[in-house]
Amino acid sequence: MSDVALAFDLGTGGCKAALVDLTAQVVGTAFASYPTTYPAPGRHEQRPTDWWAAVVGSSRELLAADAGRHRVVAVGLSGHSLAMVPVDADGTALLESVPIWSDTRGEDAAAAYFADTDETDWYTRTGNGFPSGMYTVFKAAWLRSAHPDIAARTARILGSKDWINARLTGVQCTDPSYASGSGAYDLGTRRMLPDVLDALGLPADWWPPMVASTEIVGRLTAAAAADTGLPAGTPVVAGGVDNSCMALGAGLDQAGGAYLSLGSSNWVTVAALDPVLDPVGRPFVFDHVLPGLYISGLSTFGGGSSLSWLAALLGRADDLDALLDSAAAVPVGADGLTCVPTLAGGTVAEGGVGVRGAYLGLDLGHTHGHLARALIEGIGFSLADAARPMLAAVPAAPEITATGGGARGRLMLQVLADLIGRPISRPDAAQHGAALGAATLALLGTGAWTDTAPLGAARRAALRVEPRPELAAAYALPRARFDAARAATRAHAAAAATDQHRTTT
Repeated sequence: MSDVALAFDLGTGGCKAALVDLTAQVVGTAFASYPTTYPAPGRHEQRPTDWWAAVVGSSRELLAADAGRHRVVAVGLSGHSLAMVPVDADGTALLESVPIWSDTRGEDAAAAYFADTDETDWYTRTGNGFPSGMYTVFKAAWLRSAHPDIAARTARILGSKDWINARLTGVQCTDPSYASGSGAYDLGTRRMLPDVLDALGLPADWWPPMVASTEIVGRLTAAAAADTGLPAGTPVVAGGVDNSCMALGAGLDQAGGAYLSLGSSNWVTVAALDPVLDPVGRPFVFDHVLPGLYISGLSTFGGGSSLSWLAALLGRADDLDALLDSAAAVPVGADGLTCVPTLAGGTVAEGGVGVRGAYLGLDLGHTHGHLARALIEGIGFSLADAARPMLAAVPAAPEITATGGGARGRLMLQVLADLIGRPISRPDAAQHGAALGAATLALLGTGAWTDTAPLGAARRAALRVEPRPELAAAYALPRARFDAARAATRAHAAAAATDQHRTTT
């Protein structure tokens, strides 16, 4: 019986559990999904009890399949960022459904805050480059205003993986990587910002104490052991935010690397000794789960979620690979069809939370393959724009690693290589980047590893694609059409916001 770490990766669509051995090999996986609900515009919610059920279900499925071949010596978690779970003193969630990262109900609180505070100054201190209403402090300000009774009972505000850690161990804490997405974390001092909390009227003790991502926060309680099937007393490390865990799992364990995350949303991320900040493009910055480093990235929200929408709309949800094959048979430019993929809203650079997606140039000759090809090219154009300033910070990076579910298809990687102009490789564990990162933290925290060398030694490229500069001319006109279409969606969003303002004033 050999030793393994058990990693839980709490993603937007579900929880992936993975057993990772001491040679950094993924020796078993299980997945349990959970839904996101959209009860009103801008509200994207999940139930913490669904997270727990997914952790329990995936753990039990994984252990049953393993049949005792491995011994779990540590547990580590990666969690989707910017979630807000108000809990009482016993750790019970006070909202049945809580806002997740993409929820924008904090926009009114953010607007009120920035009426008296310079937003650029706040951004350069925090590195919080998503639309500000997504950040936890503004969601917490919404809670205080909209639900004062619940706010009065709130003892802590926990993130996704921190709430699960509390269920596993009874200990409420967080780590710097997750705290750096709170909206009130100073990247320079790596501490919370009292002036932001005071201005929003939020208690300082709502924010849990911070420990290192590799620190053992507690051990599995008897109740959690009975639920999950794991041995009571198993050590649980703090873990980290998904962006940073993905970076570690993708091999960014020192300054100078870059990776693409191709999931529900997509982003290009670099690891560096200093934050990459730009008040115009607004890259987001998180503390790395490894000390002394930051990860900085630019994203597009229209990624896998938009492709999933298209597949479901076309009745091809169970036939996605075939849909991608038909897209690959369509020429560059999708025969005049253009897609702006921001169906879930946009980043600051894409026009903000109010912007929406579009197809332009549809005609009766277009097929399912054309729709998919245009969407993939739209994602590619968006990510190429994001990659340009980020890769300028790591000019020596020879290639980019791609992780996540979107990395499984060659077409997506080829389009991205063509448009970004660098080779892109998909490691053989591309679907397990965040889980590998969380497992690495668990093995480091328990002393099973003394450094990240085993993680690097285990990395193998399952697919590597080279850019095709000879297609630059073929992409030129589709690129121009995309730029024009994106400008139109921005203008449409701005006009809609103006109309709404007139209606409500």
